[in-house]
Amino acid sequence: MHGHEQIYHLARCYDVAFGFRNVDAECDTLTALVARHAQRPLASVLELAAGPARHAREFARRGVSATALDASPAMCNYARHCAHRGGVTLATVCADMVDFAHPQRFDLALLAMDSISYLLDNDTVLRHLNCVAAHLLPGGLHVLEVSHPRDAFGVGTTNRSDWTSEADGLWVRMQWGAKGDAFDPVTQIDEVTVTMSWRETGAPGGVAGGVEGGAAPAATQGELVERARQRRFTANELDALVRASGCFDIVEWLGALAPALPFSNDAKALRMVAVLRRRDVPAQCAGVG
Repeated sequence: MHGHEQIYHLARCYDVAFGFRNVDAECDTLTALVARHAQRPLASVLELAAGPARHAREFARRGVSATALDASPAMCNYARHCAHRGGVTLATVCADMVDFAHPQRFDLALLAMDSISYLLDNDTVLRHLNCVAAHLLPGGLHVLEVSHPRDAFGVGTTNRSDWTSEADGLWVRMQWGAKGDAFDPVTQIDEVTVTMSWRETGAPGGVAGGVEGGAAPAATQGELVERARQRRFTANELDALVRASGCFDIVEWLGALAPALPFSNDAKALRMVAVLRRRDVPAQCAGVG
């Protein structure tokens, strides 16, 4: 899988840029989903394409066994630093969310922030679903947070594409998408230009220091422009892929995790959140036991 890899290397900048999410409330929703559809208390979580692993770290703070998986070593290092500073136990795995192996089985897998958009063809999506199912306990959930389909069809604008954030002595501006980015309606793939600008505004206060979140700080200000491909999904298409996998059933749709809203065309429904439950006997899902 390939995406905006350079942007994700600037882990602390990325964390500050997306720090506006209400992770506590989202984790409340996820916990309730497990209780409702898996019919057991949430005991273990796998956050996929976890980035700074804010959800996994919050679950760890709540006493849940939490693992964060990401393909970026910088993000994995940053998540470990954040967890250590927060006094929580977090396991990290540096691996591709399409093809990974871990000895633990989980009650919940989470793929948030439209990270599924980097799976550009159906075979890759099915491989991902198969791999995740193999790491879930029977009846476990896989929650996919995807861009609202109105974005694919250009029917209004769901989320901000240009914003600024500031925290821990670091100011960050994100521009997700640019004028002239091409969209292929046949493949439903966007060529997405992302611009990240940053500036240190005070004494370095980041959890791990520097904009990279590693031992060696990068420049105190700068700008990075990167282009990568992202896929747009519709609800019917996602439903068909889940059915084709043979691993899961979609048991609920939401329009947001916080607050937990029904999936609809209402303006308040900012996302398409599919709640997948692993089948007890997924006969068509090879490698799942």
